[in-house]
Amino acid sequence: MDDLSPSDLKTILHSKRANLYYLEHCRILVNGGRVEYVTDEGKRSLYWNIPIANTTSILLGTGTSITQAAMRELAKAGVLVGFSGGGGTPLFSGVERDTDIIWFSPQSEYRPTEYLQAWVKFWFDDERRLQAAKIIQRTRIDRLQNH
Repeated sequence: MDDLSPSDLKTILHSKRANLYYLEHCRILVNGGRVEYVTDEGKRSLYWNIPIANTTSILLGTGTSITQAAMRELAKAGVLVGFSGGGGTPLFSGVERDTDIIWFSPQSEYRPTEYLQAWVKFWFDDERRLQAAKIIQRTRIDRLQNH
């Protein structure tokens, strides 16, 4: 199998990527050219592939470690890596420069988790979630009609 270039991994637009992972109590490493996470089940370790070309973000919870090689591969694919569970939500983004325009996440600093909780608290209230869905659909229809 031919090696993939970093630009090949970025051909799926972030808006079309479907995967967001939250991992905890595991190790993330490169194994055979693939980014995988490893969990310990008794006397054996289980390896699970992370499809980085179709992944937007990975959130690393408590008890998680990641190798430099894995971070390099995630950066090549333009995957955002966040560390959570420590009282703040720092997110880091790294890319290899292969275009003139590079998009970085503005989230590369510690922020209290209350910001995110306040932003998504509507999700846990059925009525507010329905209102939000209606607003999004109305806005979408308006934009479609304008274009």
